Amino acid sequence: MLIIKDILIKKFLENLHNEGKSAVSIKNYKSDISHFLAWAVLKLKSFGNYAESVVEMVPFVNRNFFNEYKYYMVKNNVKTKTVNRRLSSLRSFSHFLYSQHIIDGDFMQGIQNVGIGVAVNVQEKSKDIVNGFRESLIKNEKISDNTVKNYVSDVRSFLAWVNQKGELPNGV
Repeated sequence: MLIIKDILIKKFLENLHNEGKSAVSIKNYKSDISHFLAWAVLKLKSFGNYAESVVEMVPFVNRNFFNEYKYYMVKNNVKTKTVNRRLSSLRSFSHFLYSQHIIDGDFMQGIQNVGIGVAVNVQEKSKDIVNGFRESLIKNEKISDNTVKNYVSDVRSFLAWVNQKGELPNGV
């Protein structure tokens, strides 16, 4: 993928080396940033935007975008430590971009780590809600399997949206 060839990423990794970071740490930073950029490219393509470098992505990146990335990782069962390491790497990268005057502000400011167990709780509660809804549809409604699948998909999308906004309904 051409993303990792981005000159800004290379400069960032060189900066980490100059700061005395270990080879393993630099490898993790590179991996974490590559993971985010691969996700971001696909996400932006889904909106019809084709950004191929960090500079091209900057106009589309904001706090909500990073919260969506964080939720994506939680939803896909990424270990809490890995989520937090990736967020930490992105904070460092954001700070570097800001110090190089590539961005006007630190786009990771205010993006919090996932608490130990919090990611699992949100995911488990969402699964419980969806499973309960599915069972209710099957048991109490006389609708086709495809309709059940569509309704369940809509509920998942709604819960993802609510979680992304950071506001869960009462009782969830």
